[in-house]
This record gives sequence, structure tokens and C-alpha cells, in this order.
Amino acid sequence: MATPANGAITISFPQGALRGRKLRTPSGRPYCSFQGIPYAKPPVGPLRFMAPEPAEQWSGILNAMKEGHIAPQRDFITKQYAGDEDCLYVNLYTPKIPTNADKQLVPVMVWIHGGGYSVGSGNSDLHGPEYLLENDVVIVTFNYRLGVLGFLSTGDEVIPGNAGLKDQVMALRWIRSNISHFGGDPENVTIFGESAGAFSCHLLILSPATKGLFHRAILQSGATSRESVCSSLRDRTFRLAKFLGFTGESSEDLLAFMRDQPPRKLIENMEEAFTQEDKLKLDLFAFLPTIEPESAPGAVLTEHPLELLKNGKFHRIPIIFGINSREGILFLLAISNNESAMREINTNFHKALPCNLPVKKDDRVATAREIRRLYFGDKRLDGSTIELYGDLRGDLMFGYPAWTAARIHSSVPAAQPVYFYHFDVVTTLNRARKMVVAENVTGVAHADELPYLFTSEAGKEDEIPSDSVEAKTIARLTRLWTNFAKTGNPTPDHHDPLFAVTWPPFTSEDRSYLDIANDGLRVKKDLMKDRMLFWDKIYGSSVTTSPVLHQQLYTKIKNATIF
Repeated sequence: MATPANGAITISFPQGALRGRKLRTPSGRPYCSFQGIPYAKPPVGPLRFMAPEPAEQWSGILNAMKEGHIAPQRDFITKQYAGDEDCLYVNLYTPKIPTNADKQLVPVMVWIHGGGYSVGSGNSDLHGPEYLLENDVVIVTFNYRLGVLGFLSTGDEVIPGNAGLKDQVMALRWIRSNISHFGGDPENVTIFGESAGAFSCHLLILSPATKGLFHRAILQSGATSRESVCSSLRDRTFRLAKFLGFTGESSEDLLAFMRDQPPRKLIENMEEAFTQEDKLKLDLFAFLPTIEPESAPGAVLTEHPLELLKNGKFHRIPIIFGINSREGILFLLAISNNESAMREINTNFHKALPCNLPVKKDDRVATAREIRRLYFGDKRLDGSTIELYGDLRGDLMFGYPAWTAARIHSSVPAAQPVYFYHFDVVTTLNRARKMVVAENVTGVAHADELPYLFTSEAGKEDEIPSDSVEAKTIARLTRLWTNFAKTGNPTPDHHDPLFAVTWPPFTSEDRSYLDIANDGLRVKKDLMKDRMLFWDKIYGSSVTTSPVLHQQLYTKIKNATIF
């Protein structure tokens, strides 16, 4: 964890004056910390559910030694409520402040936190920057609106939705305008995120609203798919409002009603937006990104992201995609002690599949039988096979979308390099898995890679020997990520002793990926090939699969708009 180094530092920039802290990384490298800087006006009162507005200037010196509020949320495990609507703040960590004698700027990495668009924050209790700062980059984290407060939508211009995504865009604009005052290069910005943070990164790559705001991206366990946006968000919005006592019919009346509700009441009742079918599918989060009307102010997403991807409408930038070896462990929490849910899935397996699976209604049961055979063979879903259900959900939510997106991004005209990784390190730092399942389920859970990138309150007592697998993985992963942020290539130095291999780009023809394991790094090909090809057969024309379909895609997007 960070240690003090010579106390406070005060700087001025166009928004005002800040007093931050001088600190050191565990190895002794100095850096400056500025926390709780407002990047937008508090989204309260008439700004609730609306697009953010730029933060105002302040007089005097703002105390930037403590973080701002996290967004209102209910903890995923404990169910405890926390947060405040006044939550739009950035935290900024820089290895140096530019001076008249040294104006050289360094690359910037902007972290977008995950949590299903419903929980989490960019604050240092979860995402301390010290590991990454060992590699001379500026690290920026921030909070954005979550859950019903960030993604409520009436499907029209009254509440178009995506307020949380618009917060992310506003934060990136703030960074673009101000980061040079903190030593960061606005022409070399990498966005990176995990889970909902990775999905957000991909949506930002697909959005024309973000042109020029970033130059590279790292997507950890997330890429766009048919499920990236919620098609029933208007229905969920009205269902929740009526549960809370709303009796009107119009969007305008709903907006007025929901603005009068205490934030805690909104957050703690979000699950009332679900239908029984949603609950059978074990959906975890009710309020997600949506497609906005084209006329919506500050719209981020006006077409389905999968259509944007298929049509080549995205920023041509270098990207790293990747997944963990057992992503689906995330979903076991909802089912591991739920015998009735297991019985229902065994009896009506087809009902547990995504409702928008591209299969004709009459073929749905037969397709479900194929899917069940691939993942379960002749076994039933029970406590001894629960990890197989996790593999199915993990492939649908994370594995197949990332694999598909990597093929498309690497194949378009003027494509920039695309890289793919598979994270399979299991050590004492894999905390996410421990919170979800028993020890007999193997593999690396969703979010298990985060303790190798960030320090946290949960790990502040950890002692990590320098020759341990934990320490070596931290060094490798942070070097790969920061190399990519600096150059667009994660292994530019062929003589770096941390790496025994050079990480080659992924292409649709040569599907190479980097396997990150306890015993080091290896280059492999065709990750989970049989399962990925199976989903190609299911999704067919909705993505790209065979050489014929691939050529059709290539021809279709040959003249597509390049943002």
C-alpha cells in the first residue's frame, strides 16, 4: 500500500486549485494523489436521470486528499445500502507534475470499474493504483451513476437512459481537457475495465460520441453481445414505478414521480422491475444500457451495439480482449443453494436460456437439448455439476462475445492490432472465487485477476514474497498492460526478463492468444475451440462464422464509417 512522502502538494488548473498528497509505491517510487475531483455537477434534483452537466469552477483550494462519494448501491453480498447521489468524481494518480523545466507527458490509463452497472466504485479501497504506478503511467479512476439512478429509461426523450454511460463520456472529456496539468498525455489515453467496465469500454469504442477521447482499450471479461443492452427497459421502468406507488401512464408523470423517491428506496427495490421469467433466468441486474432515440440529448448509443460491430462502425484502435478460465463461477452464487431453481432448469432447460437466442420458437427445445448435451452430457444439474452450468453462462456472457468481437475488430479494413488473453493463475489473491463457491470448483472466477492489477483494503495485510507466483504475476500483468498503454504492443521488448514469449496479435485466421498461468506465459491457439464453434452455429448470421459469412461481413463493412 502507499506510504507518505513529504506531505501535501497544491496545484492549480482551469477548474481551480487542488491540494493533494505526495506518496510512494511499495518499492519507493514517488507519486502524487488527487482524489475526489468533481468532473460534473451533482446529478440531483432536476438532473436526476439526465445527462451530466460539466462541473463548475470553485474558489479557494479544494481538498483532494479524500475520495468522493460512491454511487448509491446495495452490496452484492451483504445487501447493505451505501452511497450518495453526489458521486461524479475522479481520482487521479500521477508519477510527476510537469514543470517549466520538464514538460514531457506520460501515457494515461483510465479505469472503468465493473459491478453489473449496479455496484462498485473507482475508489482505492477496491482499485488502489500502486502496482500500475511502478511502470510510469498516470492512473485515473472515477465513479459513475449505477442501477436505477444510472440506467432508468422510458424509451423516449423524457428519460432516454444511459445516464451512467454519459457520465463515463463526461469523465473522459474532463480527462481530455485537464490531464496535461497533471503530467498525463491527452493524445495517449487507454481505457480499461473489467466486466461491466469492459462492456462499457466496448460500447464507448462503438459510440461516435467518444471520438478522440481515447486511443487504446483493454477489455477484461466483457465485449458486446445480443445481451449488451436491455430491450425491455421501459417495461422494467414502469413495473418498478408502479410497485413504488405510481398510478400514471405517461413518461412525464413517471419522471416526476421517480424524482420524488428517496434514492435508497429506488435502489433497494430494483429487483421489483424483474418479471418471473427474468428471475427464472437468474438475471442479476435489472437496469442496464439501452438503445436511445437519435434525438436524445447527448446520446451515446442509438443503434444496437451488435449491429454497430457487424457493420464496422467503431473506432479503429488497438484492443486487448480476454477472459478468465472459469468466468461462470460468478453465476453460481445465485443457484448453488437454490434447489428449486435447479429443478426448474432440469425440467425446462430451454427457459433458462437467453430469450433473444436467435432460434425459431419451434426449434428452441431442440436447440436447448443440444446445448445441454454439449455442457452436461447425460448429467443433471445438481451440486456436483454446478460448475458446468457456470461454464455455459460464462461462455454466453463473456467467452463467446469476446472471441467474436476479437475476430471482427481484427478483420476490418484499417484494423489496428488486436490481442487476446486467457487468465488461469490461481493463488491466494483469487478472492472473487472464495466469496462465491466451495473449494471443489476449480478455475479462475470472474474478477479474480483484479488483485494482480490493483491494491485493495481486502489485501492490505497480504505479505507477497518477491519470488512468489503472486509477485511474478503482478509484475507480468502490470507490465503487459502498461506496455500496451505506452506503445500499443504488450511485449515490445523481446529481451524483457519478465516474458519468455512475444504476444502475437489475434486474427480471425490465426486465433493466437496468451495463456497466463501460474508457471508463466505461453502462446496458444483456438481457445475453447469446440464450444466457440458450437455457438457460431447457433448464432449464425447474427455474428460472423464461416468463411462465406466472414467474407460477407468484410465486404459489408469495407466502406463503413470509421469514426
